[in-house]
Amino acid sequence: MLPAKRQAKIIEHLRKERFGSLPDLADLVDVSVSTVRRDVDLLCEQGHLYRTHGGAALRDKEGTTIEPMPEISSEIARAAKERIGRNAAAMIEPGHRVIFDSGSTTMEVARAALERGIAFTAITNDVAIAAVLARSSVVEVHVPGGQLRPRSATLLGSVCLKALARLNVDLAFVGAHAVSAEGASETSTEHGAIKRVILEAADRSVLVVDSGKFPGRSLCLFAGLEDFSLILTDDGLDADLAAALEGRAIQLDVLS
Repeated sequence: MLPAKRQAKIIEHLRKERFGSLPDLADLVDVSVSTVRRDVDLLCEQGHLYRTHGGAALRDKEGTTIEPMPEISSEIARAAKERIGRNAAAMIEPGHRVIFDSGSTTMEVARAALERGIAFTAITNDVAIAAVLARSSVVEVHVPGGQLRPRSATLLGSVCLKALARLNVDLAFVGAHAVSAEGASETSTEHGAIKRVILEAADRSVLVVDSGKFPGRSLCLFAGLEDFSLILTDDGLDADLAAALEGRAIQLDVLS
């Protein structure tokens, strides 16, 4: 198993169990204790975990501004993200104008849209998503200007913000670092501003997030849950939270 996959699996496990001993984590990813110790040390250095006596625990998502590296993020909850991606991409109709926000779940929406083989116009502030969609001969891909975030495929900055603010699209797929009953939040005000402009540009906006993003609050709250036309997530969502959200004016689709 590649290191990024191992590290993603460790994060997934600790999302559910909160704590794991080094021997248990080694069994989980089928490596030696010394190898898993190096994985844990790396994730601690990056701010995702903290060491405990004999093992590690996940840092609280509340208020965090730390994001996994893209190669790790893309592997976390991979099956759930693919399921969300397929369901989201089914909403795209021929001729639609669609914004794809930057992120690992929106990347799965883009991959599923590519497989459908339909003609539409795509706009994205993620150069990796743009590269995937550009494989199609029938998808017209637009990328706004801006600055690439270090070690990321995400475009940010005033140039990107102004370009997106001029748009009027049929559909937008938006991700988030954390989601609570209060709303969707991001790790920086720059990210939050981009996502807010994307929401305002779209006739329909869909929040695409795996259930591990619930419940949590990051630095910048950029939208209330009522601001989205639909929230797509997976069936790992806590049942009590799902019931509470469904009791409000929120369209929530929990995919099994």
